[in-house]
Amino acid sequence: MPNYLRRLCMFSMVLVVFGSTISCSPSSTPYIAPTYLPTENWQSSSPEAQGMDLTRLAQMFEYIEDKDINLHSLLIARNGYLVTEAYWHPYGPEDKHTTESITKSVIGTLIGIAIDQGAIKDVDQKLLTFFPRRTVQNLDNAKKSITLRDLLSMTPGLDCEDSKSLDSVNRSNDWVQSLLDLPMASRPGSKWVYCSGASHLLSAVLEEATGVDTRAYANRYLFRPLGIQPVSEEDWNSDPQGVTNGMAGLYLTPRDLAKYGFLYLNSGKWDRQQVVSSKWVHDSTCEQAYIGRDEYVGGLDRRFGYFWSIFPKQQYYGYLGRAGQELFVLPQENIVVVFTGALEVGKEGVLLNIINDYIVPSVLSNNSISSDPDARAKLNTFVLAAAGSEQPVPPLPPLALEISGKTYKLGQNFLGWSDMTFYFKPESDEANLKMQGSPDLKIGMDDRYRLTEMPDSRPTGLRGRWIEQDTFYLDYIIFEDFIRSEARIQFEGKQMTVTIKYLNWNNPPIVLHGIMQE
Repeated sequence: MPNYLRRLCMFSMVLVVFGSTISCSPSSTPYIAPTYLPTENWQSSSPEAQGMDLTRLAQMFEYIEDKDINLHSLLIARNGYLVTEAYWHPYGPEDKHTTESITKSVIGTLIGIAIDQGAIKDVDQKLLTFFPRRTVQNLDNAKKSITLRDLLSMTPGLDCEDSKSLDSVNRSNDWVQSLLDLPMASRPGSKWVYCSGASHLLSAVLEEATGVDTRAYANRYLFRPLGIQPVSEEDWNSDPQGVTNGMAGLYLTPRDLAKYGFLYLNSGKWDRQQVVSSKWVHDSTCEQAYIGRDEYVGGLDRRFGYFWSIFPKQQYYGYLGRAGQELFVLPQENIVVVFTGALEVGKEGVLLNIINDYIVPSVLSNNSISSDPDARAKLNTFVLAAAGSEQPVPPLPPLALEISGKTYKLGQNFLGWSDMTFYFKPESDEANLKMQGSPDLKIGMDDRYRLTEMPDSRPTGLRGRWIEQDTFYLDYIIFEDFIRSEARIQFEGKQMTVTIKYLNWNNPPIVLHGIMQE
């Protein structure tokens, strides 16, 4: 199966959040314009210099640690300055990361830019007018009436809810045709459903209207003004017909994501250039569709704009992407927050607790406040701990050297794994795993991931340790992605049992059996 299809078959619903009609009226809090724009680089400032409580932010890291929230990065920018920036090993500020469905929000912004430029008339243009050469199935008056507004607000009326249609669309050779052919389930504009296909259709609309590939259009008109390096095809893939993936697939650094949020905080303006109109920012972050109280976000009331979710009471907006790729804009506090991570799918709403219980309450003033040296030291300790450090390598159990270099043949399995061979060396901080059809995989034995380049994929990261005399534990990640799993490999005589648990989904473990080859 092609890599882009394997990647997207794992793709799923990602949700979003903002503040309601309150955010559609002028803010009661005066906007503090930055003294610079982070086009080249973000400037840092201490939280207290920007009126934020160090103790509350330190408590935030305690909460993350206590709840074992598997983050890769956390960035908080206030008044245009990075006041908190943490990366969990093996990530750093220069590493790109999947944004998952934040990609949808970017697509929405590009539609706004195209309208500003006159390539698209307005959001009330009919969807099908952009595809006059296509023959569409299940065509009726309702389908003919679908507008760009309906797609932007995820109220297209198509029977395109992800749980029903996403898998079949991803497996088709023509995603756009597959989406256009779907039957209608409701009147356009009447019902919100999480429809990833809506944003992909808009990517196709953009390409039809401008004659330019969506990724190239984004590089020229959105990313370049913000100082974001051009995104390659490797970092934003396309569907089988070459249409830039509008559902997901975009990789950016967390700092780049923060720039994108900061653009919205600044009403679409960047360095004397109106990148996207302030009207588009306003309309995108106002309620366009009603969702209501949602258990996914802890029972909070949320609404939907143009690919932004809105929290009326909390008065902020953002996008909760799958497994913890999240971007929030807090206009009242003049804050942008970025998360990347590898959370369990469906549990992403826990990050709202960090926003509501720690970040917002940490804002004490629009002016600088006095510093607390003890709280500062505690906060720094948490940030350094996230980055991790080498740990002493424990002595290997005798069994490790006995099985080192021995090949275990695996029984038939849907993963396609045929064999496993481990190599251990006394006192070495690194081990190796060989599997047929795969590069030699490095394993960190000092609590540090070792990254191995993979063909047609992101690097694989492995670290491991012996947890029993006969059991080896393996922690596996796909670098720059949210995929994480663990394996417990037990050896008994010539038998090997591999128990694999994918940590992003609450599914039963996969158990493989192997036997040592003579």
